[in-house]
Amino acid sequence: MILGMKVRKPDLNDMLKFNPRYLEFHFSDSDLKLELDGKFNQNLIVHCYEYFERKLLDIVSLKETNQIHSKEKTLELIQMAIDKTISLGEQFQGVPSIIVHPGGYSLYESKQEDISMMQGMIIDSVKQLDFKNINFLLENMPPYAWFFGGRWYSNVFLSAEDMYNYCKDTGLKVCYDLCHSHLYCNKNNLSVVDELLKIGKYVEHFHISDAADVDGEGLQFGEGDLPFEKVIPILNGFENKSFAIEVWKGHERGGKGFEEFLDKVRIAGLIVS
Repeated sequence: MILGMKVRKPDLNDMLKFNPRYLEFHFSDSDLKLELDGKFNQNLIVHCYEYFERKLLDIVSLKETNQIHSKEKTLELIQMAIDKTISLGEQFQGVPSIIVHPGGYSLYESKQEDISMMQGMIIDSVKQLDFKNINFLLENMPPYAWFFGGRWYSNVFLSAEDMYNYCKDTGLKVCYDLCHSHLYCNKNNLSVVDELLKIGKYVEHFHISDAADVDGEGLQFGEGDLPFEKVIPILNGFENKSFAIEVWKGHERGGKGFEEFLDKVRIAGLIVS
């Protein structure tokens, strides 16, 4: 697999020491003004901001609230991130990519009627965006997400079947988060290995960390129960696909958490280029 590193501008130099071939900038809303010096030998990925002015983006929002933007405002904000990514991409190699979370959030368990409505909005919302000069990658969600100090429900784009149908209908690929998928599988008594085998050929970029229970995400290798001994041989078959490590606070102390995970996953057999 091809190494990418999660990065923000302040820790850019720390991440470059790993010699990644991809740099995945995790945007906040302030990064619409981001400026970088010089040219880079890496490919660019931007992870679109999840918040803008302290409200969540949600491309399947059923209504605007004081914590969630409307669908229309969300699409406007994502388009701004797409345009910024294309502009920054001129300083990088190849065609840039943007990763977007679909949303579908609720503070309380949603009715199936509302979930079906949100699921049915995904493709129409994506088609309203102009991404002809960029790789647009929707990312699968965990069953629960932590926002504003509380646990929210994620109601869409959870399963490999959801992703498969989306890819077949749109011709687009996805960012597949193994941690998110494993949490979804733990909640529903499914196998992350089966999910990976179902969606792998439609994945452009992977996010990797360990995971536990139904909401323990971003864990260091070995601290969760994701079956890496079964997953790694499958990942090694994707030698031309990229990945980034998503260990919680892995960027701190010069990227110590990322480095530890990378060392351990290599020892476990992941072939990294």
